[in-house]
Amino acid sequence: MMNKEKYISELNTIKASDDFQQKTVRLLKNPTGEESRDYKKKKKRPLKFVLVPAFAVVLVCALLFSNVFSPVNTVQASENLMDGITPNKLDVSSSINKDFINPAANFSVNLFQKSVKKDTNSLISPVSVYLALGMTANGAGGNTLKQFENMLGGGLSINELNHNYYNLTNKLESIKDGKLQIANSIWYRNQNLKVEKGFLQKNADYFGAGAFQLDFTKKAAVNKINNWVKENTNGKIDKMVDKIDDNTVMYLINTLYFEADWMKGYLKPNVSSKEFHAPGGTVSTSFMFSEEKYIHDEKADGMVKPFKDDRFAFAAILPKTGTSLENYISQMTGDSFLKLMNSSENKRADCWLPKFKYEYKVDLNDPLKSLGLTDAFDGDTADFKNMGSTAQGNIYIGDVLHKTFIEVDEAGTKAGAATSVSMATSSSMPVTEPPKIVFDRPFVYAIIDTQTKLPVFIGTVNDPTK
Repeated sequence: MMNKEKYISELNTIKASDDFQQKTVRLLKNPTGEESRDYKKKKKRPLKFVLVPAFAVVLVCALLFSNVFSPVNTVQASENLMDGITPNKLDVSSSINKDFINPAANFSVNLFQKSVKKDTNSLISPVSVYLALGMTANGAGGNTLKQFENMLGGGLSINELNHNYYNLTNKLESIKDGKLQIANSIWYRNQNLKVEKGFLQKNADYFGAGAFQLDFTKKAAVNKINNWVKENTNGKIDKMVDKIDDNTVMYLINTLYFEADWMKGYLKPNVSSKEFHAPGGTVSTSFMFSEEKYIHDEKADGMVKPFKDDRFAFAAILPKTGTSLENYISQMTGDSFLKLMNSSENKRADCWLPKFKYEYKVDLNDPLKSLGLTDAFDGDTADFKNMGSTAQGNIYIGDVLHKTFIEVDEAGTKAGAATSVSMATSSSMPVTEPPKIVFDRPFVYAIIDTQTKLPVFIGTVNDPTK
């Protein structure tokens, strides 16, 4: 964790108002102040210092001018653009609309299909992506907005999407055993840019986003953005921005972290070395054995293993013998994924799951364009007037970058022992052996919200040793 005093001392070098400085220091020193829960959550989220070591994801959406931006020499101080904007109190008891779940599942699977890399460990967080894109969509208008609505919500309006994103975020963050933390921020160039207050208000209301102005011509701006990312990923992702191009006007950033112990951890006697048949050849690695809920359909067998807070579970999906991982993924749909997650018949399976840990990075520009979001990337057709404006040219999306990290092992079990006493019976009734699933070849996995069955993360393991 970065030193809070370092941030506080840096405030003295910023030419911001005394009120802004005092508020920032107060938030850093007292992140659990006495404000109301909803308002505290919204107002302070960008400044939270959270320890979530197991999973982390960040998405950066950089918006550009259509013409090359020529920076001026004047240096302006960083400014909290949310000063004076109070998030409206929304109903946290609202349920997630059923009309939202299927489009969200379709988007999740479609994006996964477009972003996965052959023979490589891949991982995306659909939730992180559509929250970042949801923030962006609130600044769109005309056909650009329509494309966002069609891609993200199957035609649901931006207002409907906002309410569902807000409700989903609150439900996901209600985890009691474990941590799921979401943070959003917007970073503006401080020169020749008019920011629409309505855009900031919506993102404060529904996304709890902080908004800041920086002098993008200074190296300090890169450091501040990367430090925010690092703080909100507990150091898992320490560098998202290498440099800021002259024509970059804005970054919209979402971070999402998840950490949880297994409901039933793996004991040492149930961890052993086995072979995994990776695309590049057979490798030896540690496998964890347990009996888990069995899921299946005509194309795959799988398991669902709950975390301590059974709001979340880990699902692993092994294509049937003779079906390659690539072919299986190409046939996936949002509907088939939801059906598979709901296919349990209270049947258990003996499962061997390999330990794995890796990072993943992917540029989402082409995947999003292929899903119908084309105008937003075109400097001539993009309509982001509801976000802001500049005399230098039209605003459009330049890059959508996505980084993820995951670690799956037996962690959560500090110590334990198991004793099995097998009792025999004279009954001649046949005994049905449980299915056996050994994840010893490439497979799909997901961390799912067990209530909606939507994937918070979804990825592939082609080689658990890489």
